Amino acid sequence: MITRGSQVKVGEPVPVIDWMQPRDQHAAGHTASTLGLVAGGVTMIFATGELVGRTTRPMDFIVTLIAAGVMALSVWSAKWWSDVYPTVWAVAPFLATVLIVALDFLSSDATLSAQVFLLFPALFAASQLRRRGVLLVVGAVVIAECLVTFLMLPPERATVEAAYMIAAIVATATLLTIAGERQENLINTLERQAAIDPLTGLVTRRVLDESAQSALSRAGGGPGTALILIDVDNFKSINDMFGHPGGDTVLVQLAEVLTGCSRSTDVVSRLGGDEIALLLPGCTSAALRSRAHEILESIRARTFVVADGAPISISVSGGLAHAPTDAVDLRSLYAAADRALYRAKHLGRDQISAAQSIDNGASIDNGASIRGAASGGPATGGEITQEREFAHRRPD
Repeated sequence: MITRGSQVKVGEPVPVIDWMQPRDQHAAGHTASTLGLVAGGVTMIFATGELVGRTTRPMDFIVTLIAAGVMALSVWSAKWWSDVYPTVWAVAPFLATVLIVALDFLSSDATLSAQVFLLFPALFAASQLRRRGVLLVVGAVVIAECLVTFLMLPPERATVEAAYMIAAIVATATLLTIAGERQENLINTLERQAAIDPLTGLVTRRVLDESAQSALSRAGGGPGTALILIDVDNFKSINDMFGHPGGDTVLVQLAEVLTGCSRSTDVVSRLGGDEIALLLPGCTSAALRSRAHEILESIRARTFVVADGAPISISVSGGLAHAPTDAVDLRSLYAAADRALYRAKHLGRDQISAAQSIDNGASIDNGASIRGAASGGPATGGEITQEREFAHRRPD
């Protein structure tokens, strides 16, 4: 899709079909059906009145049939507009314009009451299409308006009526286009805010859940999907010693480390507080342990700098789980990784613990807790025990 500032190279086809695609196909379908129903209904009512009120002309009968057909098509098409091909969206506003012009000529009617229907394609375009598409449709409607008026009316009258209609069409289309762009920008801003954590720049839990559901649904018999939950050890001590700005600085730098350890297909998400999740699609259980070791070593090797410039070293605890090895759905995958994270905390921190079914729940690289200025004491170590012993609150 061409965006503002992009250019079409000489010799390349102009992507008109892309320009004519609506922002929201479902909403555009309902709008098109409503406009068609109104136009067809009004035309059929007055055409039927002509049939009843005076001697029937074949053209009046044809107009009535066309209007009835437009109404029926509008009602029927409301169900399948969202499934139509892009080419249909591209040509529909122009076909509607041609149909309106044809009806005006068939009925020999160039009055404002007939011309007003030319406003409908412009209304559709301005409310549903982006700027380039609106310009194309409005341009076609203006040309159609000039054809109807100047070919069917005296020049002086045609000039006046065309000027009024074109002014109304252009003004309406301009205002609706501006309003639509503002609404689209607002929606995009809200979606970005909902998708991106403002502090770390990582994606939010919603994006992680959607990515995980997608990965799990297409996993099949492949390598599977892995999840690693990371929690900063003694993070409260960092906040107490350096203040919340210091803690925020640590989280930003931790996000940089984790992003640097990730593949383009991985998803790194801040779940809240100091807890970060890494989703690894297409990752075997064996590769998961290697990735976890790499992440842990990268964090250990990084010197973190807090808000006042003081260097500190931190440690993290983590829990990892794999689907389908440990879980069959997203809920159970989270639960398995969370239980493993509990275990890593209780075993002395500065390690990543695997779910029970991965190497019988072994931990990766048991080591010291927070080192340097934010030290919370030496690690305690210990044996892996059963999950039920860690059902209480997870330590910091």
